[in-house]
Amino acid sequence: MTSVTRVSRMSGRGLSRLVTAAVAVALVGGTAGVAAAQGSGAQAAAAKKPSASAPVFPVGAFAENDNFYVYEVDGKGGLKPREARGPWKNVRELAQVDRDADGRHDGDYFISENGRDLKFQALTGRDTNLVPNYGYFYHGLIAPGDLGGGKETDLVALGKGGRANVRFNKFNGGLVKEIQLRGAEWGTYTELAGRGDYTGDGKTDIVAHDRDGVLWLYKGTGSTTKPFAARTKVGGGWNKYNHLFSNGDTDGDGRSDLLARDGKGALWLYKGTGKAAAPFKAPVKIGNSGWNQYRVVS
Repeated sequence: MTSVTRVSRMSGRGLSRLVTAAVAVALVGGTAGVAAAQGSGAQAAAAKKPSASAPVFPVGAFAENDNFYVYEVDGKGGLKPREARGPWKNVRELAQVDRDADGRHDGDYFISENGRDLKFQALTGRDTNLVPNYGYFYHGLIAPGDLGGGKETDLVALGKGGRANVRFNKFNGGLVKEIQLRGAEWGTYTELAGRGDYTGDGKTDIVAHDRDGVLWLYKGTGSTTKPFAARTKVGGGWNKYNHLFSNGDTDGDGRSDLLARDGKGALWLYKGTGKAAAPFKAPVKIGNSGWNQYRVVS
């Protein structure tokens, strides 16, 4: 069991209700400050309301010593200074979720360090052990949104032997249905990423990064039997990044974006276009350095 105080370290929305003060600190070393993209006050005021297609989540990051930090979005394409939420131990992988389709974080799936179990945590602060030893068979866990036509956020993870696991979930984290995506392509990916809709059709999409540095788009179908259409190529050159992830709509334009960390520890924003043919704009650097200090960023 975990305490309510631990949940306050995770949820931006829960934090506002449960914690009266947060510690805002500069990143370690002085060179790791977050450089917010330029934007006017008018742009911030015009930020679109979060939605299931373009959610707005904080970025969560674990340091090597298990200290956990949260970066709230500034609504202009950047991140606010990090807030320390204290240590959170025994987390190997983390996937934040929106369970009621309002576009805001309200729970977490994570793979534990000890035992590699898949667990779920709502804002009550209590862990539910869903699948023992899950992390021995699957890795690269993401929670992109609803993949099967409901409200609850579903999970995707890469598995052994060239497959991917899709888990359709209940509100409480319980299993509705589980399927395996098979094919040679799934064995070529180093990681998956995505949160919300990248193609403008209201369905949840994901992207996949292969070993050759090519990024692929999988359009969501909304079907529990075939949740993704055939992949389409986004482009090459992505091996300069060692981690891709998404917190949804970072710049407040109502479209989901993609974030990328490069080998030098800088953070880059790929703003979403809502167009399948070219889902992302040219990258903008929003973090000068220091992001390599984190072992998990979600």
